[in-house]
Amino acid sequence: MKATAENRYAPQGPKGSWLSGNLMEYRQDPVGFLTELQKDYGGVAQIRFGPQKMYVIYDPILLKEVLLTKQEHFIKLKAFKEARLFVGDGVATSTGEKHKRVRKLMQPYFTRAHIQTYAEQMVQIVNDELERWLPGERRILTEDISNITFAVIAKTLFSLEDDGYARAIREPYELINRMCSERMRSLLPVPLFISTAKNRAYKTALNELDQAVYAILQQRKNNPEQGAGDLLSVLLSAKDDSGAGMTDQELRDELMIIFIAGHETSANVLSWAFSYILQQPEVEEKLYEEWDRVLGGSDPTDTTYMQLTYTQNVLREAMRLRSPSFFTGRSATADVEIGHITVKKGQSILFSPYAIHQNPEYFPDPLSFIPERFENDLLKRIPQFAYIPFGGGPRGCIGNHFAMMEMVIALCMIGQRYRLILAPAHPPIEMEALMTLRPKHGIQVIVNSR
Repeated sequence: MKATAENRYAPQGPKGSWLSGNLMEYRQDPVGFLTELQKDYGGVAQIRFGPQKMYVIYDPILLKEVLLTKQEHFIKLKAFKEARLFVGDGVATSTGEKHKRVRKLMQPYFTRAHIQTYAEQMVQIVNDELERWLPGERRILTEDISNITFAVIAKTLFSLEDDGYARAIREPYELINRMCSERMRSLLPVPLFISTAKNRAYKTALNELDQAVYAILQQRKNNPEQGAGDLLSVLLSAKDDSGAGMTDQELRDELMIIFIAGHETSANVLSWAFSYILQQPEVEEKLYEEWDRVLGGSDPTDTTYMQLTYTQNVLREAMRLRSPSFFTGRSATADVEIGHITVKKGQSILFSPYAIHQNPEYFPDPLSFIPERFENDLLKRIPQFAYIPFGGGPRGCIGNHFAMMEMVIALCMIGQRYRLILAPAHPPIEMEALMTLRPKHGIQVIVNSR
């Protein structure tokens, strides 16, 4: 049923099956399901996952109420409890006073001014990675980019240089990422205390992840002089009003969310950006022109970063079309009016940045990759919550400026040194919706000197 102007905010939606509601449609194609809902029902749709009725909001005016003006009535989506098994109760998942306290501790390390001090380290990390590349070779670009973004987080925030930590965290995370996504989309996931082969593998990976992060904490406690002044040292020395420090579990949770969310989302955005650049020569040429004009063959700096406006717009457009967080949500802590909808206490609201970013009202020709659309202050001319790759409101991504600088530096350094082409007979680059939206099967390229 199509939504009309008169009933745009009415809670309508696809009927679904009597038992699972719309869960099977969502499981088969999460991204497609959420996108079609917007086309069919406009600004808001009502769906059901099993017995749970929830709203999916696309209208940026309504979304502003949820994320900003009435945000005190909402907490992180309860359905994400599965993900909290491994990311824990860190800054991205905690609520109330705990969230405010930890975010206040971290905020100085993610201001624009402080992030500029990371530029030199970011450049060195990318250079170290590129030294391993050889002209003419075939590389899995998605893996190379992931190496870069993980190393950036490890070095700048935690003063870690041993890539053994990267392997110890990323390898079990790959299994957890897939299994957690599957469990989140199940009506009745098998409880972990039941000893199935999948559950045993899942619990083993969770244990390996814990061991890797606790090893980082122990190593720093044994060498407190290492990394003095970095984010990890601040977390280790933090005290609450009673004088108590953070527990090992709390420290583990903060490191986990920063490592996982911090490197995975940036790696995915860069990978998607390259997927478009490699298939649109006109975009590639405009990037080369900007890099030659602004950088002249030199590495980027915190100053020249601000002049790389087309590079930034390429990344913004990649995040519009392939938002790494393709869906998220909130649960109401009390009955609250959102537009013409009454959201009951405990009821959930979903929203999909991926689908919201395809609204032709704000993004004409929405399926095309057009970085130029961000020129002339587009983001000031559209509603505040029409473009939300980093979320929005008080719980918006704390690392948005960090991620943008990191991605701009990596993109232009790779592009200045090498001209990449897709490997021969490369299959179409498809989306894979796990905890984030990534290129399915990765991206393979041939490296040519530029």
